[in-house]
Amino acid sequence: MFSPFCPVDIRVLNRTEGIQAVRDMLSGQKHRLLALVPRQLCGPLALSPFFTALQGDGHAVQLMTAIPANPSVSELRALLDELRRTAFIPTVILAIGGGSCMDLAKGASALLHLPAQSTATDDGVRAVIRERAYAQEHPFVDIIAMPTTAGTGSEVTLVAVVADTHKHAKLSFTSYKLVPHAAILDPALTATLPPKLTATTGMDALTHAVEAYTSIQKNPVSDAFAVKAIELIAANLPRACEQGDDVEARTNLALASLMAGAAFSNAMVGIVHAIGHSLGGLCHVPHGQAMMMLLPHCVRWNIDHGVHAGLYGELLGYLDPTRNAQLANAPAAERDQAVCEALFALNKSFHEKHGVPLTLRELGIEHDQLEAVAKQARYDGAALYNATEVTIEDAMEILEAVY
Repeated sequence: MFSPFCPVDIRVLNRTEGIQAVRDMLSGQKHRLLALVPRQLCGPLALSPFFTALQGDGHAVQLMTAIPANPSVSELRALLDELRRTAFIPTVILAIGGGSCMDLAKGASALLHLPAQSTATDDGVRAVIRERAYAQEHPFVDIIAMPTTAGTGSEVTLVAVVADTHKHAKLSFTSYKLVPHAAILDPALTATLPPKLTATTGMDALTHAVEAYTSIQKNPVSDAFAVKAIELIAANLPRACEQGDDVEARTNLALASLMAGAAFSNAMVGIVHAIGHSLGGLCHVPHGQAMMMLLPHCVRWNIDHGVHAGLYGELLGYLDPTRNAQLANAPAAERDQAVCEALFALNKSFHEKHGVPLTLRELGIEHDQLEAVAKQARYDGAALYNATEVTIEDAMEILEAVY
């Protein structure tokens, strides 16, 4: 357990141990447990005996399996409505899934105990999120997180994101009360992820670590989490993409994702996320895919504009030890460039071996959409943590390079 920097009960366990750990955490009092599990996972995970055992322990259990990808304001409100309609107000939320499942759990945790009339409509939910009314003094629902991807790090972060489909934007919750009570990492839960999804979620985690390390809010503890995450991802992501059932690689990626989440939850992110949020909101580009495409281009833009000079080069030993040894006495600028080249090389390898798209054109994005993305990215909160202001023209320059 890391406290107060990362006050989460973190356990690396197999399926049987993880289920028993949840039962142990809930012991001592009777709970109302809301389990959020994507329908496609319910069969493979064989969770019915687990929920039966929880009920045998005296807990009330409600299972919801309709977990939307990139949950929207409307879908979050619908979840709140259903829980209130059935008078099932949980004391604990168990989220088993990827980032979307965690976002939905966190949104429900933040809003459930607010007056029902304040979130009775989509406009009400939007207002509560934008005005941070959820941050007022009221109880949040405890969350136990069991991630099935290794990318978002949401199991240890203070943030959640929902889509505002009305304005084609992403809305963010931010509160230390959103940090889950516990994170249970079972590498086997990620073993069936296909190579493309393994690559994009892994690059999402790498982006968290790189942006945390170069954020204007960086600190020695976030740096320690970030560099270890980068080291683990560089060494294990290609292996996991090639051999999905490599338990050691999957374990290391799960730990790296968590560490990168802890790093950015305290240091924040930067322009990769600012533009990525806009691509997700306006063009529906999956978050990990956006991070993967944007990261090397944003790093190159920062280097070309003298932003974070020398900081990127400090990461070379973790990202590419061989190249680091070759450039041990090289100028800082050359080491910065080597990090950028290593990121482009990683993307190229995933593209060639696993068919991961590297351009917006490959995803069917129209060129005339880019200006709207750039305008929205300019005002995204993540851009504040880049060391220099990013203008609409700057965002367009990056988007043109990715197109």
